[in-house]
Amino acid sequence: MIYRARGLRKIYKHGKNEVTAVDDVSLDIAAGERLGIVGESGSGKSTLIRMLAGLSKPTSGEIFLDDERITGKKERELAPMRARVQVVFQDPRSSLDPRMKIRKIVTEALRSPWVKGRLGITDDPDARCAQVLEQVELDPADADKYPHEFSGGQRQRIAIARALASHPDVLIADEAVSALDVSVRAQVLNLLNRIADQENLTLLFVSHDLAVVRYLCDRVIVMRNGKIVESGDTSKVLYEPEAEYTKNLLSAIPRLRVD
Repeated sequence: MIYRARGLRKIYKHGKNEVTAVDDVSLDIAAGERLGIVGESGSGKSTLIRMLAGLSKPTSGEIFLDDERITGKKERELAPMRARVQVVFQDPRSSLDPRMKIRKIVTEALRSPWVKGRLGITDDPDARCAQVLEQVELDPADADKYPHEFSGGQRQRIAIARALASHPDVLIADEAVSALDVSVRAQVLNLLNRIADQENLTLLFVSHDLAVVRYLCDRVIVMRNGKIVESGDTSKVLYEPEAEYTKNLLSAIPRLRVD
């Protein structure tokens, strides 16, 4: 297992009030697996993946990456993990610095000593930039442009290219296609599908749309109020849901067709 999580809990405090965003979640994720994490807004899915990515510390519980405990580590001790685990967020407009050219955005992670020497990483940052831009079907000649010169779908491809630059083992996509037009969304999903195959990535895909997860993921967990209410093979959860909440999700949420 590339990931193991045991008893994860995340509590946010607002004055005297407490909100439990993730409540006693345990899961195992195999290397190369494509796991969908679904649920309504506020179900805890984004909080869960932020903890798995080392971007948020759990209130309690443990996370292991390749049997190494990452919970409790200081920020500088998480540096090796940063090269291995990359995140693509929902809105590329907020995740791409508008003052930076695409070349700098994509190659920024390559400055880390933990990235240098990783399998598949060239010593030439510009060459690596060209590689990953081609991988996401963008023209390397556009590397000296700024984010505002690209469409929304192209900006999300740039965000994916940046995530791929360090040759990660795990790619986490947090609602990475939900802000895109339907036709563009399908293109980006096809791109993620192809890249996951080519790179043998472990893919964690957060979405509120079970049809998108059906296309991309082998297994799915369904979250509600910070808990996992159902999990299993994607086809079984989709066609034979056991939890009433999952049945409601399937009937209520518009679905995207991806051919």
